[in-house]
Amino acid sequence: MSPKSLLKLKYAKMQVLEVPTPVLSKGMVLVRNHYSLISVGTEGSMVSSARKSLIGKAKERPQQVKQVNDQESPNKDN
Repeated sequence: MSPKSLLKLKYAKMQVLEVPTPVLSKGMVLVRNHYSLISVGTEGSMVSSARKSLIGKAKERPQQVKQVNDQESPNKDN
């Protein structure tokens, strides 16, 4: 059975794909997972955010926009 991996593709699409078994070097081990869990909340919010425009992302994080503005113009009075 080929390993599977969750990949984030262009345009915020996520897809489970079969990937080749990794080639092991000396001192490495290959671990077989029987179960894996994807947090719907975390991954869902990442996909939702990735689909937003730059303005949409800025509206979602006004405090970070303020920090960038403050860094770009530290001496507003000059």
